[in-house]
Amino acid sequence: MPDLSRLPEYLQYLPIVVGLAALLWAWRLTSQGREREREVIRLSEEAHTLKNDFVAMVSHELRTPLTSIAGFADTLVHSWEELPKDEVNEFLSIINRQSIYLGDLVEDVLVIPRLEANRLRLDPELFDLGDLIEDVAVMVFPNGEKKTSLVSLPDGVRVLADRRRVQQVMRNLMENARKYGGDQIMIEGFVMGDQYLVIISDNGPGVPDEETRKVFENFEQLSKGDAREASGIGLGLPIARRLARAMGGDVWYERRFPTGARFCYSLPLRRRTLLSGDDRPGTPESEIRSVIEVPEAVQTA
Repeated sequence: MPDLSRLPEYLQYLPIVVGLAALLWAWRLTSQGREREREVIRLSEEAHTLKNDFVAMVSHELRTPLTSIAGFADTLVHSWEELPKDEVNEFLSIINRQSIYLGDLVEDVLVIPRLEANRLRLDPELFDLGDLIEDVAVMVFPNGEKKTSLVSLPDGVRVLADRRRVQQVMRNLMENARKYGGDQIMIEGFVMGDQYLVIISDNGPGVPDEETRKVFENFEQLSKGDAREASGIGLGLPIARRLARAMGGDVWYERRFPTGARFCYSLPLRRRTLLSGDDRPGTPESEIRSVIEVPEAVQTA
């Protein structure tokens, strides 16, 4: 063993210093490891809680239309011939509406993993935007309800995009207006620069300032728990925004003056004079996510 007494005095303490440094380094690594372990546990617990909340919320939302469908269907099966015709028609109408709602809810849930994995397939086709929005508005705001909608889009606005996904965006934006907006909902379309904007506005209370960022987060609702007044799983606006962005556009919120909310949906614009029904842009469809074409007569707002 070497004789440390012959070394300079300060070098005699070198083994002690190295040992202390090694201990400190080992303690630091251990501390970092424990911190990472705690973070992994925390994230795991959050994911487990989120999964449970999601399952509970979806189960609740599925149970409501299923109960309604089963109840009215059972009544029709056992009392079809005894019920007045107008009552039978009313029950069938309820079953139809609840079935549509159920299908929409399932579609919203199924699209989430595809959006998360960037694997959403888009199938562009050419269609009239005004006709699509009219159809969605009739479905979301049926005649006889307290809330009414007015669609105001210029004629001849056509979209080359995935019709199903554009419809999904519009449905979620209108459903949001129906749940949280006032009794009058306006759907308008404007050319704005290199975009075409579809604006869904209402005369309701609007979104509180502290909630404007949260409305586009998953599972966020302005009212929660057992006290919440609106149905849904808090995915409508996040899905609408992500679908819009997947198609090259966007969705955002603006305050409406003097009161109310405005949710804006943008799509890329291509100005050209529209020709006959089968006319299509020259860009290969495989490269197109979405593009709107408007007649030259439609002026920039």
